[in-house]
Amino acid sequence: MRMGYGGYHPYPRRFGGGRPRLRIVHDALNAARGTAINASDTTTVAWVENMAYARAITFDGYGQNERMALQWDPERMTAFLPRWERIFRITPPPTATDRERRVAVLRAFRRVLDASGLHERLVSALAAEIPDYFSAVEYIDITNAVVNVPDNTYPWGTPNAAVPWSSTVAHVLILLIKPANANERDFYAAASKVAPIADRILPTWCSFDWYRAPAGGPAVNVSGGPSQGGFYLDDDHNLDNNVFDV
Repeated sequence: MRMGYGGYHPYPRRFGGGRPRLRIVHDALNAARGTAINASDTTTVAWVENMAYARAITFDGYGQNERMALQWDPERMTAFLPRWERIFRITPPPTATDRERRVAVLRAFRRVLDASGLHERLVSALAAEIPDYFSAVEYIDITNAVVNVPDNTYPWGTPNAAVPWSSTVAHVLILLIKPANANERDFYAAASKVAPIADRILPTWCSFDWYRAPAGGPAVNVSGGPSQGGFYLDDDHNLDNNVFDV
């Protein structure tokens, strides 16, 4: 590929060989001046004037169409980036770069467009973003799940008018571990990333929690539930970190 510079290749807008669109537009404007003015002469005012018109048409006209098309491309959007953040209810940190904001929008698009392979996507995302702290994604079997229904007219579930139509069948457990060389601050910093990761991948009808094995005693492996369950009194932060069983 040739790299062109000069009037018809205004850096950094254009690279490559061939006859650029700017020249095509400029030549057309020069020809439209007729024979009374030699607009093809680069030393004339007409040539310079037509170059200004041509650049406006090419970059503000055709270029605007290209920029508008990019506003639906998460990896290249610019002016519509705040709009897509509002649509997806994304609140970027004040220090987020445009690139980081585009990545967040891209993830939101993928969540909508690709609802298949949720387990693999969730595992891959957690393993990629908190590799030293992520251990497993676990589910609660229907035989162990808590299922609530409005009243006793249903052949399944437990009547509970306070929380009807709730269950833990779609509750996802994310098991974390703390590496030997990490402190509690490091662990909680990693744990704080779980919710944004899971929220962008899991559908709205899923709920989730992260947990880790109890510190004050042996963990309980519940078939169809958490593999590292257990709750021991006087363990630090046990209400926030551990699960009883399911």
